[in-house]
Amino acid sequence: MAQQQGSNTKLLYQSEPIFKQVPVNADAMVLPFTSESLKKSRNLISSKTIRSGRNPQMPVRGNVEVGGDISFEMSHQYGKMLHLALGSYVAVSGESVGMAAGTAKHTFKIGTLPSFTVEKQFPDLDTAKYFQYSGCRVNSLKVDIKSEGFIECSASLMGARETIANSSFDAAPVDLGHTPFDGFEVALTDGGAVLANCTEISFTVENNLDGSNYVIDGTGERLAIPTGVAKVTGSVTALFENSTLYEKAVNNTESVITIVLTLGTGVGTAGNEKLTITIPEVIYQPDAPAISGPEGIKITLPFEAYYDNNANATALMAELLSTTLFYG
Repeated sequence: MAQQQGSNTKLLYQSEPIFKQVPVNADAMVLPFTSESLKKSRNLISSKTIRSGRNPQMPVRGNVEVGGDISFEMSHQYGKMLHLALGSYVAVSGESVGMAAGTAKHTFKIGTLPSFTVEKQFPDLDTAKYFQYSGCRVNSLKVDIKSEGFIECSASLMGARETIANSSFDAAPVDLGHTPFDGFEVALTDGGAVLANCTEISFTVENNLDGSNYVIDGTGERLAIPTGVAKVTGSVTALFENSTLYEKAVNNTESVITIVLTLGTGVGTAGNEKLTITIPEVIYQPDAPAISGPEGIKITLPFEAYYDNNANATALMAELLSTTLFYG
């Protein structure tokens, strides 16, 4: 018997035309990842009946829980994930905005979340199996940027159904490759000023999905996964060289955070992709730096984003320049 090797697995994902239905018109993309925990689980509910003896009665099935995390290293090929995590997506030809032919400008904002199917492939088994998770939505997306190394990300999914198939729903998925950004390719500004002393910034987009919609239909599956109000939070850690950021937090001063990840020249041609993440309206939370020892002091300030009146009409926006023409 053959044991499945983790190095020989593959994830595919594709938006669903109908919630909880595996796509028929295959147009899937390969999803590169570092680890994942997407699975189906179901509780067993014990009986409370008292009988003439101490032996327990057979338990009954609980509702089906489908969910888990997918971790990955951010690259320009994850436009599809940005679409699924934020909801609103528009693509325009690069030529229409002064870019080179064969390029595109992709804009992602907070909007209506699409549902999608994720497939885990296990080709090493005696009989290859394909675990398909349909009715998935992104509950949260976390991004962690440090001064060195890869841009570590994690998408937490909530889904409705698991199907074990003998063949893939897409035998020829689109594989865009994987060209990750790293900390040396990041530029960070606050209020238009370069944050030259920043050591780490992280943020999380929470979609606050409602996973409680189970009905009496004999499946134990979620009938729907409504979305809640989005929440964008994060934190900035910097060398404590001045009190500018801290005073901004104390005074409840609104700011804007911009994170730019660039390959090459960033003009959108092959090898020159650029991802710009803008958080247009931010308030920092005061958290004075502590003196924990003789070493250099750092300050970490949590922040929360919102939408009030910024021109982008969103609490977070991502703009991607690349040669991929469509991430829908």
